[in-house]
Amino acid sequence: MENEKLPQLHEIVIGQISKVLQFGAYCKLPEYNNLEVFIPLREVSFGWIKNIHEHLRTGQNVVCKIIYFDRERHTIDASIKQVTSKEEKDKINSYKLEKRLAAMFKQLAKSTASGNPEALAQQAVSEFGTFVNLAKAVMEKSPSLEKSGLPKKLLDGIAENIENIMSKRTFKVSYIMTLLNYNTKSGASQNRELFSEIKAAGVHLTYISSPKYKVVAEGSSFPEAEAKIKKIEPIIQKSKLKVLFELEKEKLKKEKENMFESYFK
Repeated sequence: MENEKLPQLHEIVIGQISKVLQFGAYCKLPEYNNLEVFIPLREVSFGWIKNIHEHLRTGQNVVCKIIYFDRERHTIDASIKQVTSKEEKDKINSYKLEKRLAAMFKQLAKSTASGNPEALAQQAVSEFGTFVNLAKAVMEKSPSLEKSGLPKKLLDGIAENIENIMSKRTFKVSYIMTLLNYNTKSGASQNRELFSEIKAAGVHLTYISSPKYKVVAEGSSFPEAEAKIKKIEPIIQKSKLKVLFELEKEKLKKEKENMFESYFK
């Protein structure tokens, strides 16, 4: 263990369950060359655990916190229950981002003929610790880049790729609209006319089941998407149709979670 790269005490890490026992489980840490750590039964979940197999299975990915080192016995203990939901989400995002940036780096090293991709990747980690740190330095134009031995065209390629990804991010806002039309004679045609105006405002409309419809707006930011939704309220309110409506906010969500957004502004 002395010569291994080790996680820090209280560090949040990604793990994969390798063995489940009656009194705990072992998991391997891919970020630390599959170093194996132990998760005691009491650290799996809050409350009494009747059967650990109902909580963990071999091959399962988990997020845990390093809680104990015993260098003499060469053992490390970790906890799942001490990880907050925010810490879990942040760690998963950072782990996925690190892997994505590593793949991007190697592909750029190959396409720009900068040198051996694996050797350059090792150099990048040696200089910056992680590919996330390297990408941050590139995007922030950090002075540390002047001392780096990495090829300039490779660093420029990283910046260009991240900027392209950032510019394509899309945000989605989704609502449930309850539309009540009591006109038994021409209600259907009135609804079609209203739906046409809603779509013209840049809002997508999908039928769920009478009288509910899903309305969705997209934009390069949440405020932009919300503004499109706001446009349809006066369209309905000012309509001469005898229509009752209610907008019930369903959920704010992104079209695709953009891992780059939290790290690179």
